[in-house]
Amino acid sequence: MKRVLFIQNGEQDHPGLFAKVLRDHGVALDVVNAGCGESTPGDLDRWAGIAVGGGGISAYEKERYPFLRDEEALILSARAAGKPMLGMCLGAQLMAGALGGKVFPNRAKEIGFYDVRFTPAAEDDWLWKGCATFRPTQWHGDTFSLPPGAVLLASSDLTENQLFRLDDTSYGLQFHLEMDEAVLTEMVETDDGWLPQNGVDPQQFLREARLAIPKVEPVARSVFGRWAERLP
Repeated sequence: MKRVLFIQNGEQDHPGLFAKVLRDHGVALDVVNAGCGESTPGDLDRWAGIAVGGGGISAYEKERYPFLRDEEALILSARAAGKPMLGMCLGAQLMAGALGGKVFPNRAKEIGFYDVRFTPAAEDDWLWKGCATFRPTQWHGDTFSLPPGAVLLASSDLTENQLFRLDDTSYGLQFHLEMDEAVLTEMVETDDGWLPQNGVDPQQFLREARLAIPKVEPVARSVFGRWAERLP
């Protein structure tokens, strides 16, 4: 059985729909919760691919969270070995930073459901072709510049770099394609006041999610399924 490594960066930042789709395609997912103290592997010899999840910290906070350096080292290792790689939210920022881009605070926090529009380059992309404008979950305050050689595949009004590709193996997603209703509900219910402090009504966020997430799920299943089928 093929195996994929998922790096989790917080107690509630589960792989969600990503895990379900991989299981449906006969792929095992091994979760390492670096954000809760579990050690990041030093190599990827056991795994066919890697995904790096989101989290409530910033990619540039390496002094405060030294495990981020280990994740960046693993990202570089995956890139050098040509291993299929997905980065989701914080994971995309870590990918961008490790591979030569810059991570920095966005001009505003993007929290909720906003149109993500694809560039012409996405029309011929093996992973994203056929996808149209959609509204995935957004929950981030940082953004990044594209690493050298990256191709921009999608943008939103607030965040230009929503989705990028390096070659045909590495993809960074600023949005949360993996987030199902159960994951988002747990995150909101354990938020401890951060959302209201940033102008977001938690209950309204969940009401919008009940309408938005089911519409995103077919896209997630298609993209994660194609990714799983192409694992070496």
